[in-house]
Amino acid sequence: MTRRRKKTDATRPPEQFLDLAELLAYVGQVIARGVPGAVWVRAEIASVTDRRHLYLDLVQTGEAGEVARCRATVWARERFSLEGKFRRATGGTLTAGLKVLLFCEATFHEQYGFALNVLDLSAEYTLGDAALRLTESRETLVREGVYGLNRLLPPPADYARFAVIAPREAAGLGDFRRDIDPLEAVGVLHPLYLEATFQGRDAAPSLLRAVHEARTLHEHEPLDALVMIRGGGAVTDLAWLNDLPFARALATFPAPVITGLGHARDDTLPDEVACVRVDTPSKAAALIVRTVTQAAAQAQQDTRTIRTHAAQVLVEAEAGTLWTMDRTRSAAARQADHAAASVDALMRQALGLTPERTLARGYALVRGPAGQPVTRAAQVQGGETLTLQFTDGSVQVSAQPTSSTEA
Repeated sequence: MTRRRKKTDATRPPEQFLDLAELLAYVGQVIARGVPGAVWVRAEIASVTDRRHLYLDLVQTGEAGEVARCRATVWARERFSLEGKFRRATGGTLTAGLKVLLFCEATFHEQYGFALNVLDLSAEYTLGDAALRLTESRETLVREGVYGLNRLLPPPADYARFAVIAPREAAGLGDFRRDIDPLEAVGVLHPLYLEATFQGRDAAPSLLRAVHEARTLHEHEPLDALVMIRGGGAVTDLAWLNDLPFARALATFPAPVITGLGHARDDTLPDEVACVRVDTPSKAAALIVRTVTQAAAQAQQDTRTIRTHAAQVLVEAEAGTLWTMDRTRSAAARQADHAAASVDALMRQALGLTPERTLARGYALVRGPAGQPVTRAAQVQGGETLTLQFTDGSVQVSAQPTSSTEA
């Protein structure tokens, strides 16, 4: 039979145990012995907290998402030199989303747990990662056959209606609008402003959404251009623009893309696929104003040319009309003269055929007994009395038949 424990039996606590501090101290010793000294660690910065010291959240992601996470600290004593080193190489600071290579010391504290103390960093790795992503995206677009599509479009001849993608309240946007707003106020330009985030983890979806909005605007009513602007930025800031889906959307955009991304030394993928690249938002505005001004000047010149040509056509038409009228008058005069001459000749002929003129030339008019003109010998009978009328009088004669007639 199973022996039942009496209610009065008490479970005694283990005789050997560790306090929490002792256990964590032991863990710290194990880590210290297992990871002697500092090691290079590759990770992505998930967040940065600035409280004199820099507190970083480091993560590693894989296909299934986040696979590792820990804290890291850049102590104030190292912060100045490390930030300076990073800024000289990249132009920026340590921000969330960057891939970094850090020289770290693994530590474990009984109160604060596991963390890494950052002793050094490799800015070249961050630059190399950005360059690698740029190269991979560029090669993908080339393979897809879309890399140079937007550059094949002719640059805008005018900017009456265009979309502008820019960060909210950015200094570069203010520079751009100082030149554009006066022309918009008088109705010369009609810009459509679209807001987007240009750096950080939200940059890629935000920029892609703005391009899709611009495409919708273009389908509703064609745009002359899509303009992308932002103020100056570090290499690491600009790297957020090298997103493959975003670059593909720009390369295949149906209107010319103009970039003014605040830098002249470094290329971004949007610069490479754009139809026109300028260095700054101010230069983008200057390009638009210059193009519009040149189009207006050309329109004025065309108007003057048309007016001059029209005036010349009128002069030539008038001259041609006068020449035609002169030719017509001359031809009519010649025809009238010819007709008059013909009439005169006819008149002369008509006058020359009157009986009086004919009689004056030695002819006589023969009239029969009844006074009728006799024009043929067969009309005369023998013995008839005929009247011969001369120019100065008439004579009556008796017709005698000829021998041939008698026979």
